[in-house]
Amino acid sequence: MTAHAVHRDLAWALKKQAQRAGEQAPSVRGADWRLATVTTVGTDGTVTADGIIVRRLETYPFPLVGDVIVISQSSAGNWVTLGRLAGGNAITDFTPTVGSAPGTVWSVRTGWYYRTGQMVHVCIYLGITSVGTGGTNIVTVDMPTDVYRGTRQVLPMHTESTGPNGSHVGDGQAVFFTSGTGPTCDRLRTSSNDATNRDSNMTAADLIGGTITIQGWYRAA
Repeated sequence: MTAHAVHRDLAWALKKQAQRAGEQAPSVRGADWRLATVTTVGTDGTVTADGIIVRRLETYPFPLVGDVIVISQSSAGNWVTLGRLAGGNAITDFTPTVGSAPGTVWSVRTGWYYRTGQMVHVCIYLGITSVGTGGTNIVTVDMPTDVYRGTRQVLPMHTESTGPNGSHVGDGQAVFFTSGTGPTCDRLRTSSNDATNRDSNMTAADLIGGTITIQGWYRAA
């Protein structure tokens, strides 16, 4: 092999080595971004996605394992996530299950919810045509997801022409006990706007007509 050929091969090898080093070094390559899937959520403001530990922005407060996120790397090699990609439907309709109220006839039983990470905003709307056969059974309503039970949670509730003593207007809460499980609220507690101003758990016998609206934020399991 001639000296010229040796120098040519050496130059080619050095060029390829420099190219590979540049491809792997952010300071040479510059900033870039790509998609990644969250595999671990840290407690220090980070997530791990595709084996990379990434710092979250304040606009991504509720990460979940399985989120598809945008991650970006600076020229210094630091990683940050811009947050999850939007899903196909931001607001989802569902039909809530009402428990312990057999035979109740509903004029409407519907709801919708919006989820961002572990936080869910829900609206449930129930219209009652006639009372069923549940008697003193305590009424329950299911949320669209399982509910976090590390603390007690409550959702605001408004009633019209239903509830204890046939209340025309009432306020209350859907209550989730720490001892409860799954998506089911453990009580519908009302404060009736009548002469007795009675506070009570709503029973199947109280579902005589009117409407119930439950709306607010809760933390999902």
